[in-house]
This record gives sequence, structure tokens and C-alpha cells, in this order.
Amino acid sequence: MVSISSCAQSHPSSIAARYLQRKCIMVDPNWNKGHYYDGKYPKMGMKLARELATMGYRSGPEWDLRFARKRIDEGKSPTLCPTFIIESYIEYQGEQFSTKFDPNSLLYISKAMDIFDIAEGYNSLEEALERVVCPSMVIGVKTDILFPIIQQRELATSLTKSGNSHVTFYEIDSLYGHDTFLLDLNNIGAAVKGFLETKMSNGH
Repeated sequence: MVSISSCAQSHPSSIAARYLQRKCIMVDPNWNKGHYYDGKYPKMGMKLARELATMGYRSGPEWDLRFARKRIDEGKSPTLCPTFIIESYIEYQGEQFSTKFDPNSLLYISKAMDIFDIAEGYNSLEEALERVVCPSMVIGVKTDILFPIIQQRELATSLTKSGNSHVTFYEIDSLYGHDTFLLDLNNIGAAVKGFLETKMSNGH
């Protein structure tokens, strides 16, 4: 088993972020309590939800390096419209995603992520993880604010405490936050390759 930027249950800050994303969609008049398929599409709600989500996908260090406080037009007087490049980037991400995914699907998947808890129905997380007997690798990213690194450590530690003697914890120092698993393929790939090639993971 390889777990990348995951967790045993959602962190309160992640729940709060997804709550606001869902609210963006549900306050859009065009959402119409989910009955929008034969009417107007809740594009603005989806756009705002994605803009908020983007804040959790990437990291502050990356944005400082990539955007800093650079302005769209250095010589232009400030207005309430986007002034900084980071603002236009967030807006672009929202616009691009706004019509690519079904809003109701996003609402239910988002809520399912909040409710999910490996330990539900068990006396402890360790008891729940006793079912995982295969060699396991847990990968976390230091700059991940959506699934904080402390949750990856907790998962790896709990797997070990549950009796699994073949647990590997790998911490990646990457600029890309939660999106590291999509963008930093060298680090992720090397970690997974190394794990799969070890004796304990292939059973030899």
C-alpha cells in the first residue's frame, strides 16, 4: 500500500475549507437546490469554489517564489479589480474549472471527504488499522496545508502501533504543497520506486 498526501480522517481546517467551497456553490441562485440541469448552470458558485480550493492545493513558498508581490501592471493605479499576478492566477484557475465538473458531484464528494474516518466503528485508529497487514508506505509533503504533514506522521505511526512491522514513512520537502503528487514526479516517483523494489514490499 502506498498512501500519498492522505489521512485517516479530515483535519478541521480542511473541513472548514471545503465547507466554504460548498457554500459558494449552494448560495449561487442558479444552483437551485441541485435542480439546475434543465436551467441555468451555477458557474459563479463553481468558479468561487475552485478559487478557494486552489488556496489549499499549492503552497506559500511556491507562490512567494513564483509570484511574490508582482503586479499585473506596475504603472497602473490600484483598483478593486485584480492588481497582483497571484490574483489573476487564482481567477484563471477558477474560470478554467468552473464548467469542467458537475456541481452536485463536487458537493457530495467534498462532504464524503469530510465525513470519512478510518477509525469509525472501532475503539481506536490503531484498532482500525490492524486490518492493514501488507507492507505500507506513507508519503507526506512538508508544505501541504490541505493534508498537513502531521497527519501523515500520525498515519504511519498508527500503522506501526497496530502491529504492522513493514511501514515506511517518507517526507518530501517540496514547494508545491498538496499538488506535489501531481507536479513533483521525480521525488514521488523515486520514493514509490524505492519502496516497491525493497525486499519487504515484494515479499522476498
